[in-house]
Amino acid sequence: MSERDSLIPDVDDVERASRRASSSSRAASRAVAGSSAEGVGRHVVFNMRVASALFFAGTTLLAMGAIVGRSADAARASALGEGAGGTCALSPMGAGANAAANTCAARYMDELGLWDAADAGDNVEFETKVYECMNEPTGAPVVVPRNGVAKPFATKPGSAYAWIFVHIPKAAGSVFIEMLKQNKNHETVVLHEPAHPDFLVNPWRPLNSLQARHVPTMLRTFKQNRESKSGTFSKEFMHADYDEGRRMYFTGATGIGMCGTVDAPCAYITVLREPMSRLWSEYTYLCLEANEGHLSWTAEEIAADNHQGCPLNPLEWYNQKRSTAAQLTGLLGARGGHTPCGAEAAKANLASSCVRYIFQDDIENGMKRIREKLPDLAHLGDDGGNKQYISGALLEHHNGSAEKLAPALAARLDAYKADPTIVAGLRALVEHDISVYEFAKAKYDEHWSAPLVSC
Repeated sequence: MSERDSLIPDVDDVERASRRASSSSRAASRAVAGSSAEGVGRHVVFNMRVASALFFAGTTLLAMGAIVGRSADAARASALGEGAGGTCALSPMGAGANAAANTCAARYMDELGLWDAADAGDNVEFETKVYECMNEPTGAPVVVPRNGVAKPFATKPGSAYAWIFVHIPKAAGSVFIEMLKQNKNHETVVLHEPAHPDFLVNPWRPLNSLQARHVPTMLRTFKQNRESKSGTFSKEFMHADYDEGRRMYFTGATGIGMCGTVDAPCAYITVLREPMSRLWSEYTYLCLEANEGHLSWTAEEIAADNHQGCPLNPLEWYNQKRSTAAQLTGLLGARGGHTPCGAEAAKANLASSCVRYIFQDDIENGMKRIREKLPDLAHLGDDGGNKQYISGALLEHHNGSAEKLAPALAARLDAYKADPTIVAGLRALVEHDISVYEFAKAKYDEHWSAPLVSC
């Protein structure tokens, strides 16, 4: 995709704004010429202020390469709506050890003093703060490099060393993780068991966990290995591992931006799902079926559970408990919030040449694209006979609810889906997610035709 065709800057809007500014300036100059000396002074001061403001706004927008909004007025002002501070700086991450400084993970590693702390296992406090931070509406969201960055070593075309799967809940993520495990297991069959496993022990081995509560352990290990120039996550090890034919895989919902912490060529991959469908699915899974240990239920609701689901309708559920969890923008446009700025950051990230995405509603076609175009993932879903760490039940039955929902709960769900007030309320919750999803659909073929680069 050329810069002219970029989803972020509307160059034509900028050019039109510039022409209008120029025309306004000429008209103002003619008015000044026919006025009194006192009038001249007033008009000159006024027009100098206007011209300065227009020049500053225009040059700032062009420098950012990020103009959000569907009208020329929005483009000229870079005004991005609620909670975004009036501006949206879509500034891509750079390269080097501090590339991920704008991520929520780096922020709380610093604020909580975790870089050199003793490893205490799962860090729930860190996880809570990171999720709150990712959904915070700021004017400086996390944006991955559009055309890649230099990494310590080069890879073959279409290849990376580290792959980060950004796990969007209720979008076939659990099944995709199992298929990634199969791909890694196939590698082991071909290349034999490595002397040093390239993962930390975690619930998703042989993948590495970027689940938020595990991130402090991961980032501390990255730092220690970088400083010692040895260990699984040192550039020295990863370069040799790549040359041997191995790849490293990470998984977690908070993964966007984390390639900036990896001293090796790195790329992202994710599965998207239509936002309303994802809401219904998550509501069914967590509220009606009470999965994940009654996640998001209150103690009183758990005590009163009669196996008929939580007492809330979907709109109440999301408004009271999981409004940010409902939204894609917090995961793909972290620190942009559910605002136009968050949506544009998510679009920019999906359009990056170091990102690949497929769709849950056409997953077989998506898997085919991955296997054909990404040699590192050519055996996605094929374990080569090595079934270590694989959940056969999950692969066979997936992680859905449609077939196992009790009749009474299914009827309750159908009634909610037929309620126009509930449907309208849910659509309002994911308004910006829908725009991101529609963008991704429109750009899908173009996206897969672009060469992969490393972030």
